[in-house]
Amino acid sequence: MPTTTPQLLTHRAIMVILVPLMLVLFISNLDQTIVATALPTIGKELGGTDQISWVASAYLLTSAVTTLLFGKLGDMFGRKQIFLLSIVIFLIGSVLAAVSGNMLWLIVFRAFQGLGGGGLNSLVMAIVGDIVPARQRSRYQAYTGIVATLALVAGPFLGGLFADTISWRWIFFINVPIGVFAIAMVALRVHLPQHPGRRGRIDVAGGLLAAVVTTTILLFTTLGGAGHAWNSPLILILIGVSVAGLLAYILVEGRAAEPITPLGLFRSNIFTISSIQFGFASLVLFVAMLYVPLFLQTVQGYSAFAAGLFLIPMLLGLVAATAIAGPFITKTGRYKIYPVIGSALTGLSMWAVGSVTHDTSAWAIIVPLTFAGAGIGFMIQVALLAGQNAVEYRHLGTATGALNFFKSIGGAFGAAIFGAILAGTMGSSPTLTSTVDAFQTVFLWSVPFMIVSFALALLMREKPLSEEMLEVAEGRVEVPEY
Repeated sequence: MPTTTPQLLTHRAIMVILVPLMLVLFISNLDQTIVATALPTIGKELGGTDQISWVASAYLLTSAVTTLLFGKLGDMFGRKQIFLLSIVIFLIGSVLAAVSGNMLWLIVFRAFQGLGGGGLNSLVMAIVGDIVPARQRSRYQAYTGIVATLALVAGPFLGGLFADTISWRWIFFINVPIGVFAIAMVALRVHLPQHPGRRGRIDVAGGLLAAVVTTTILLFTTLGGAGHAWNSPLILILIGVSVAGLLAYILVEGRAAEPITPLGLFRSNIFTISSIQFGFASLVLFVAMLYVPLFLQTVQGYSAFAAGLFLIPMLLGLVAATAIAGPFITKTGRYKIYPVIGSALTGLSMWAVGSVTHDTSAWAIIVPLTFAGAGIGFMIQVALLAGQNAVEYRHLGTATGALNFFKSIGGAFGAAIFGAILAGTMGSSPTLTSTVDAFQTVFLWSVPFMIVSFALALLMREKPLSEEMLEVAEGRVEVPEY
């Protein structure tokens, strides 16, 4: 029978393989945030300013679905082949997005690009699991974690730099040389174990229904009240399709041999709350990353490059919080206090951001953003760990995939729904006052999500971390790949 155990490779051989994987991980994560500071420039050149939030949310939406699907496609057809296919899809989408002539086509091509991006994120970690034995894997997974964080931090910075100097189109063109180099390296250097065939077992119906449900919900919540009345035929049709699709999804997932989202996971109070908090934390993160730079450019006159710099302290706060919470959770096995603190800290910080005006000082924006990032870091750290700890160890891979799906959906909804709030509040003939009021409304509307998250954190039962999960947290045992 073909082997599925990692090959015994030297450190140098592993790093030769890991370099192209990290490059791919960098550009796929970079494209989640790089458009943030370039959106005003893109809107001015292509028109359709009221639709610019879709440039971000379209990518997040499609990548959320393929994050679930491509992992199983790799099991069926071999991870190397599916990984290469994902890179090609991502690069084609990048080129098409770069040459887009109007906002509609840019959004469409960003969605296509996201199809590949979701596959890249899910397959990189699976390939690491193929080439590195479990006892050594945490060392190399740390490298990939650093790369992903650097990409999120660098995104707004590079997006502003390209928009101010060369062209916003280089936001997408930059992926091409990196991606082509990665394809060559993967094709020549990455040799993975052969996996037993599992053809016909992928939950295709579940994947399609997940895409339909998430897309229609996103559409009616975004368009309703902003250009289309809530009782208009279009909105009513979208609501009907959403409800029907959700019911069909539940039925399909309940009967599927290998469901994308096993419904049994949600019998756990801890897993359900962790999923919601993961989505809410991602929602607030993307609201800040997209609309704070937009406010700084539109209202306070900052360049795209300078506006991107404001987000770096927030992301550093996020990284610092996860670094602080991790050792304490590992030492005590307790975690409930962190989402309580994180929800309160993020809610209060976003309330402070919601008081910004045209003459608010830079420090009055940077400081609450930093604390908001720290609060989000506490929430993300625990949402993943508590959600994993709530299920049987053999289901950790599936649970991790489902949690990441909610994280991606939270980011997509944050980008799109709050864009609709901004456009609807600003009006068709915005003044400085109405623009400031609109941004304040956007930031303040993130607070209720943190209030709900705070209440859920208090209600969540705390299941002390098992010895297996403590070993996972310490890097002695690895989470199964999804």
